[in-house]
Amino acid sequence: MRLLLAVAEPLALTDGTLSASEVRDLVGAVWEASSGALVDACVLDPGADGFLRALAERAPDEVVTVARDARGRDVPVTFRLGPATPGGARTAYVEAAALRATTGAALTDPPGASAHPDQGDLGARTSYGVGQVVAQAARLASRVVVATGGLGAHDAGAGMVAALAGTGNGPDGPLTRGGAALGEVGPADAAQVLAAREHLAGIELVGAVDSDLPLLGLHGTNGALADADRALAALAQELERAHGHWAHEVSRALAQASTGAAPRSLLAGPTAQAGPVAQAAAAAAQAVRETSRALTTLPGAGAGGGLGFGLAALGARLLPGTAVVADVVGLDARVAAADLAVVVVDVLDASAVHDGPLPEVARRAAALGLPVVVLAREVLAGRREQAAAGVSGAYELGHDLSAARARVGRVARTWSGRASGA
Repeated sequence: MRLLLAVAEPLALTDGTLSASEVRDLVGAVWEASSGALVDACVLDPGADGFLRALAERAPDEVVTVARDARGRDVPVTFRLGPATPGGARTAYVEAAALRATTGAALTDPPGASAHPDQGDLGARTSYGVGQVVAQAARLASRVVVATGGLGAHDAGAGMVAALAGTGNGPDGPLTRGGAALGEVGPADAAQVLAAREHLAGIELVGAVDSDLPLLGLHGTNGALADADRALAALAQELERAHGHWAHEVSRALAQASTGAAPRSLLAGPTAQAGPVAQAAAAAAQAVRETSRALTTLPGAGAGGGLGFGLAALGARLLPGTAVVADVVGLDARVAAADLAVVVVDVLDASAVHDGPLPEVARRAAALGLPVVVLAREVLAGRREQAAAGVSGAYELGHDLSAARARVGRVARTWSGRASGA
């Protein structure tokens, strides 16, 4: 029997939290010992702090550099490089979460920096360091993949744009002072998107997004922020206005670069409006509206506090982070070689059923008629919901390590007989 074991996330047990890698090792060893199966184990954890670990085997080379964290402190940060193709091309993998503001030691502190960040400075945090790391990665690779989750900045990628443009926008510039300052941006600030795109010419940029949130609106990134913590509702409204202004200015810069015409006032009167100048202005204004709508409503534009929007404005494709990891680790081939797929999640609920690693595995398994079993610390999804998702069976592991070991062994022995007879 050949088992594909895909671990989606850490397990929060009562006697300690197991990392996704530790869960992989534990379940794989117990299943193998209990059933004699050949276990092919992988981690499909694209979330904060999980992206680079999930790719460690397929992108083994690490590069260490220094970049600003979300609060502007210089910190060491690592990104990974995949193997070179026969033509010499390489892919670099960058994890925004590596620059999340923490209480750890920094190499340098900006004036007024605190070693105890909290939500109080959320509107001032920046993605500048992400741009620094992307710039470094682009020197070594022709394709750069950026995982957006876990940064903790809500600046819609403005800081990243400033870093990639190479101007820095100054210590007091609106692009580097966090999302709350974006209401102050003007055409010259937004034009840095064009400079950044020039600096990335020839680089394939991909955003591995951790959600499909758009940038703006009730269901956008700021709406999600307010829903997550009602104490941040006022800040979320402020960020919504600032993000909207930034998005408009960026869209105007991109539309003008595309059409070669700048939007003009359409209030000059009927005679002027009938002429070619007014028609060109109307077309330019329409191009701005269409560009803004395309960027701000793009699924994933709101991921990472709007980091997805910044990446899309730079020409990146936005893809689900789990799908990116699945492709890199060769999930299709691994599913095809298995007799049974087992997915481990912390909680099997509606979110786990519809988003993330489980549906990625289930979709591929369904195409081959491969049964999928889920192991979870807690199972909340009903049998009908499980069946609709392509899950053949779901089992609770219990809340402590001893119970989890015992349950894995029992499930392994049960499914070993079923899969062998299939």
